[in-house]
Amino acid sequence: MIHERCVILVRYSWADDGTRIEADIALEGRGGIVRQVVVGAGRSVGLPNDWVEDILPAAFDHGPSAAAGFPTGMYPSWERPGLRVLAAPASLLVPMTFLASLRLRDDIGYDDLEPAIRIAAQAGIKSAKRLKRLVAPYLERRVNEDGEIARTIERRLSQFDYALDRFGCGLVLNATPKSLADVAALAGEDGDCFGLAAGEFQQAFYLEKDKAAQQAMLDPVPISTGEPRDNAWLGAVGEHLAQRWGLEVPPWTKEAAFMGGQRPYFWPDETLARDIQIIETPPAFRRRLLFTYAEPLMNAKFPNDRKVRMPFWH
Repeated sequence: MIHERCVILVRYSWADDGTRIEADIALEGRGGIVRQVVVGAGRSVGLPNDWVEDILPAAFDHGPSAAAGFPTGMYPSWERPGLRVLAAPASLLVPMTFLASLRLRDDIGYDDLEPAIRIAAQAGIKSAKRLKRLVAPYLERRVNEDGEIARTIERRLSQFDYALDRFGCGLVLNATPKSLADVAALAGEDGDCFGLAAGEFQQAFYLEKDKAAQQAMLDPVPISTGEPRDNAWLGAVGEHLAQRWGLEVPPWTKEAAFMGGQRPYFWPDETLARDIQIIETPPAFRRRLLFTYAEPLMNAKFPNDRKVRMPFWH
């Protein structure tokens, strides 16, 4: 439950070693902060004000303590077992869930994480970029950028973006970009929008059949997004689409700001895929050290007659 940008997690059953213990329901009295938050959270979802007295005792028999069949092991041994109510800001709960998912079990899927995804979205965390910034302070030691942990984090971030779209919680653009300059402008307002804006632009470009109109979608000079990797991607997209559609390569794509940095970037970042990525990546992306697929701008609107055929790029 969510109340005043706080997430209320009520746990009353879990599995461990099966030992039965006494359930101790303690809400710190009528004026306690835990009780106030629980009552408020219940009210926000339509429960009556007295739901704490009417519902919780029914779940555990009447009285302050009753045999409720709680297994042990959920909390440290020095704490009294029983009903626990956690009131925490979403900015704390979401990183906790994300870091726990780095060791995601095979029996846990997207549907199991839907509540956490929706909590994140309601707290304004609607992109992998924003989630990454939120999680970064909780990484206790510097993560090797080429290490397995870093790759696992990137995979989970990519899955987070997918899950947001799956549950209808993703970002929504204020306007549809008609040029790469529009993409840069939207990213300048909100850097989290870059990927979505770039995808929307590509679809608009593929649906346009007039070459002059396509050229006009590439020519306007974008402003810097403030993110070197995004700037490099803009330059690669402008050059690549011009080459593939027989247009003039916009001069701005050759400016230093849109030529990438010194460090290569692989997407997706899978060690076993790097050899084929280096071979298949188109020249406009490879020269900016952006290594990806043979056709990196593929989407549902991409024309079938323009898909890459073997041999790949020469």
